[in-house]
Amino acid sequence: MTRDELRIVLDVHGGDPGRWPPDARGPAERLIAADAGARADLAAARRLDAMLSRFASPAAEDERSAARVLSKFNGPLPRQKQPFWRIPAALLDWQFAPAWPRLAALAGCALIGFSIGIAGIDRSFAGPEAQITSRDIGAMVFGPELLTGPQP
Repeated sequence: MTRDELRIVLDVHGGDPGRWPPDARGPAERLIAADAGARADLAAARRLDAMLSRFASPAAEDERSAARVLSKFNGPLPRQKQPFWRIPAALLDWQFAPAWPRLAALAGCALIGFSIGIAGIDRSFAGPEAQITSRDIGAMVFGPELLTGPQP
């Protein structure tokens, strides 16, 4: 076994010889006994294992938290979502709640735009191009064409 092969074994399986593959354990131990660089690689792998075990080991509080969460799953399952064809139930779902203010703002803007467009607030009733004689809504909707003039 070479030092590169030993580094691969240490990277994959860690610094504990009990976790190494049986066919690689004997040659790796012989290389570690003969080479000081291999012993340094083994020491670095053991330090890394110690750091990982210190941060990865579950604390007692974590185990209690996990037990509390798992105890919630022992009861009946939560109610499943309703089919989409039930429109009121789908619209009252909590996931759609943030969309309601935006939908109301969009409807308000559309209503204001429709009102301005139908009322003709943006049209001028004075000047040579305006031939509307009355200010009622019918005169605004059925006004004269600019190119062809008044039509019956």
